[in-house]
Order: sequence, then structure tokens, then C-alpha cells
Amino acid sequence: MMKWCCLIVFIFCTIGVSKGGTLSRKCLDSNGKCGEKNVSCNETFGPEWTYNGKCCSGRPCCKSPCVPETCPNGFKILSNQTISANCYSTLIGLGSTTWHEAIAICDQTDGAYMWRPNTEQEAKAVLIELNIPVNAANVWTGANDIDKDGNYTFAVENGPFSLNHPPFGQVNYVDPNSPCAARLYAVAGVSWYWEIVPCSLTAEHYICEYKLRVCP
Repeated sequence: MMKWCCLIVFIFCTIGVSKGGTLSRKCLDSNGKCGEKNVSCNETFGPEWTYNGKCCSGRPCCKSPCVPETCPNGFKILSNQTISANCYSTLIGLGSTTWHEAIAICDQTDGAYMWRPNTEQEAKAVLIELNIPVNAANVWTGANDIDKDGNYTFAVENGPFSLNHPPFGQVNYVDPNSPCAARLYAVAGVSWYWEIVPCSLTAEHYICEYKLRVCP
């Protein structure tokens, strides 16, 4: 008799957990939370929440609306957002700036990081948008190997950077003694070169980037 009771309890609990867990996941996938049964989302979470079906054994899934972000102060979006929907700092470096000085300035804006140029099209558009001459400019990027392990990544954003296969253009110089971070050179707006140099050297410009949250 005891074995049968345990078996019944086990089956009941398994069904309950499986049903509740699966339905809860639907709320999670839709950026929602389970509300109170027979109570509106507004009453449970406030007027910003909207009703989005049932979950958790009949309780409502209350979905928080996605609120579009705007660029932080000192940042702007590109005129052509099909190239990139991110924000870029208009407070570009004036004069010579070391890599550490530049990244410290980018870090002052929550969520910002040193520029990660992904395509030649993006690089050209960003330089034009920020009034940096594309005929002959050198700009710090976030690509670095400050821990000297031979692996280059973009600071904060953490995307990889390959010396053999850069996003575009070519790596034309790697300092043999103290390689640290990547400067991007634009030549006549058609040729792009990356140079891996000591972080203590300077570049004429730096650009901070901020990734906007995109609503579905």
C-alpha cells in the first residue's frame, strides 16, 4: 500500500512540475511574468504591463512592453541605420590620445565601449557622420591584447579580433616589442589598415560605441 501511495504522489508531482515549468517558460520567452489568477496584469504589476495569454496553470502571462531606447548624451545614431543601429560618440578625441585614456572616457558612459568596426561600410559611415576625415585618419578601436596572451578581443564588447583575418582591410604592422591595441587607418576612404601598437602610443581620434536595445 505504501509503494502505491508513493507512486501516485510521484506521478502527480511530475505532471504538476512539468506542466507548470513548460508554461512558465512561455512567459519567460515573451519577456513576461506570471500574474495572479483572476487578477489583471495592471493590478499585479502596474499599468505598464499587458496581458499576453495564459501560463502557470491558468494564471495570466503579463508581458512588459519593450520601451525603445535613445542614445546617451554625447552619442548619435547614423543617418543610415541599415548600416548600423548603434550609437556612436560625437565627443571624439581631439588631438593625440593613448588607448588607455580613450577607453577610460568610453567607460564613463554606462554600457558604452570602444568602437568595434564590423564592416568597411560601417567604418566609412561612422567617420563621415562624426566628421572625421576619411582621406587620412587614424582611430583607436577596442581591439586589444592588454593581458599579452596572444588573443585579441574588443574591450567590454568581447568580440574576437583576428590578426590574420580582420573584419575588413588588412593588418599591415604589428609592433614586435610591445603589441597592445589596434589603430585603424583610413586612406582616401577606400583603403583600410590596422596597426597593432603599444597602448602608450597615441591616435588622433577614438570613438565610443553604444548598442541600443532593439524591440522585437
